[in-house]
Amino acid sequence: SANYTGAARLAGTAAVRTGAGLVTIALPASIHSAVAAGLTEATYLLLPHELGVLSEPAVEVLAEHTQQYDAMLLGPGLGREKETAEFMRALLGGTERRTAGFLRTNERTVQRVPLPPLVVDADGLNILAEFPNWPSLLPPETILTPHPGEMAQLMKCTVAEVQKDRVEVARQKAREWGHVVVLKGAFTVVAAPDGRTVIEPFANPALATGGTGDVLAGTIVALRAQGLGPFEAAAAGAYLHGLAGELARSSLGRAGVAAGDLPLRLPEAWRRVAGEERAL
Repeated sequence: SANYTGAARLAGTAAVRTGAGLVTIALPASIHSAVAAGLTEATYLLLPHELGVLSEPAVEVLAEHTQQYDAMLLGPGLGREKETAEFMRALLGGTERRTAGFLRTNERTVQRVPLPPLVVDADGLNILAEFPNWPSLLPPETILTPHPGEMAQLMKCTVAEVQKDRVEVARQKAREWGHVVVLKGAFTVVAAPDGRTVIEPFANPALATGGTGDVLAGTIVALRAQGLGPFEAAAAGAYLHGLAGELARSSLGRAGVAAGDLPLRLPEAWRRVAGEERAL
């Protein structure tokens, strides 16, 4: 949306820096210039909108292109307007209740759009939490990347309940929902429906700044697009993101790190993980 143009740019830049060969950003036509000026490496799919907010008609345009993509990220910069929720409902399918005042007027089944492997982050999670039986609307083993507040919304509980036992919460909900859960925070927990779990070794305050979650989501979706399985992409992406944060803190100091600094360190993080020697 117009209020969060930086989110798409950060996620897109992270995807480019993590090795995605071609990144396409789908966005309202009205904010194309603001995003494209900061990310010239991406291509753009311009969607119809209402005053800068995506709404249900945008799904028809997006549906014509989804088969072209190896993976898709839904959520960064999306916004939480009513029209945006209608867009997500139409995209994911399921049963929609239409009301007039306080009276239900009719109920209809919305056609599910064929989707590539999916990562859901940020406002995508906030809107998803409002849908009944939302796990069934997603492709199998979708990757969910909530911070504790978003996890609490998905679970219909308090943040304190999420934080009380982060590992067990992530494991239990990954199994219950049938999707990969990346529970962000100090020592991010990545859990798969089959019980596999990774606790990332990073607790960096610099990764709590605004926009760093968008970078993480872009990193994960890029790895998913390159053929990694959902759990592997999530675990590797969270590790690369954490290592990039450590590299940024080492050179800039804890207080000086901004989200935009992280994508620039992703190639170095990747090189260290791969064991490649520093270029001369």
